[in-house]
Amino acid sequence: MTEEKPRINPIVAERDDMIGRSSTSTSSSKKGSSGGDGKRPGGGSSNGSSNGSSGSNILVFIILVALIAAGGFGWMQFASLSANHSDLQQRFESLESRLSSTDESVTQSGAAMQLNISKQSDELKKHWSEIRKLWGVTNDINKTKIDTNKKDIAFLASKRTAIEKSIAELSARVDKENRSLTNLSGNYLAISADIDAVNASLRKVSDKVTSLQSSLTNIDRQLKANAEGIESMDAFRRQTNQKIYALEKRSSASVSAPAPAAVTQPSQ
Repeated sequence: MTEEKPRINPIVAERDDMIGRSSTSTSSSKKGSSGGDGKRPGGGSSNGSSNGSSGSNILVFIILVALIAAGGFGWMQFASLSANHSDLQQRFESLESRLSSTDESVTQSGAAMQLNISKQSDELKKHWSEIRKLWGVTNDINKTKIDTNKKDIAFLASKRTAIEKSIAELSARVDKENRSLTNLSGNYLAISADIDAVNASLRKVSDKVTSLQSSLTNIDRQLKANAEGIESMDAFRRQTNQKIYALEKRSSASVSAPAPAAVTQPSQ
């Protein structure tokens, strides 16, 4: 089914009050500068009151002059207003002609705008149809991706739980190792003190060994000297024994010359 196109009324400028030429003609009223009481300046009454004071005549003259001046000023104002009225009338006529041409152009523009709006409505329907198609395809693709992402998120959440558990275990082990290191540090300090004491003892023993080695060296020297003395004494003893043996042999030979007896050699 084809959708029924909404009809849009054309845009037409409407005027509630049409500015027209006023049909009423201006009536020009002129004021006459005449004396209302029928008195003439300088004239007297029928009874000939010649004894009237000159002050009343001057007052009447001043009033007449004032009336004439007021009439002239009023005429000037009326002429100015008439000129302004004519100028305004011309402006109103020009404005009316402009409004008439504007009404025609607005009417034409409204019809063209109505046509453009109708075309744009058709284009907009086409675009919306394409958008719905694209949205359907995109929705199917995104739905598959969303399901995959949900599975990945669930997998990563389980991994995260396992990793957090491992981190907690490692943290406990690290704390335990830190405590062990603290204890070892205390033991190391104690062992270091013991090692320092042992090193001091070893230094003392080394000093004693060095002293003993020096004493042994001296003893070796003395033993060598004694051995040399003993060797020299043995050599002297051997020489002495040989000399004694030779003397005994000579003495024995001289005593028993005809029958020489066997003489034993002395032991060395």
